[in-house]
Amino acid sequence: MLFLDELAEFARPVLDALRQPLEEGVVRVCRARAAVCYPARFLLVAAMNPCPCGEGGPPGACRCSEAARLRYGRRLSGPLLDRFDLRLDVARPDALQLLGGPPGESSAAVAARVAAARAVAATRGVTCNAQLSGWALEEATALDHDAAALLESGLRAGTHSARGLQRIRRVARTLADLAGRDGPLGEADICLALQLRAEPHHLAVVS
Repeated sequence: MLFLDELAEFARPVLDALRQPLEEGVVRVCRARAAVCYPARFLLVAAMNPCPCGEGGPPGACRCSEAARLRYGRRLSGPLLDRFDLRLDVARPDALQLLGGPPGESSAAVAARVAAARAVAATRGVTCNAQLSGWALEEATALDHDAAALLESGLRAGTHSARGLQRIRRVARTLADLAGRDGPLGEADICLALQLRAEPHHLAVVS
């Protein structure tokens, strides 16, 4: 796993250099007389603030100029963001959450559910659904009528790319596996996958 904190503080050429390894799972080093290919299949996790000062979210004490926010967002290209399966805006926790509240689900319960989903993925010949491609992806992520219509609407509106479409379907299949549901993916599965792939509206991203 590769974790990049403060993602937007990296130079854009450095970030864009990750696009090919993320897509193909290899790193190619080419010189005048030789080329070497190294395996590089990794899980990329990244985090960043909504703006350079870190106060861009509620309660809204941001001190950044509009130009500074634009420069900050432009570090992340559209093609790089498209390669993230999950994109989430994480708001500040409520004061009551920090001071107490009901406990969350135990790690053991979550781990058991993940293990069960991995076991289902293994029946498809992969260790996780992120590895599904080609016909195997089509077969595992068959869509019912409403789910297909929802994705078609997004494709026609330009909100989904071909690469993004595949990632949405893989995430939706994983969500259904975690819930113990088999069969074609439904509209609810696709909707939840889209919620976990939020568009970074606070960024001025250009491809």
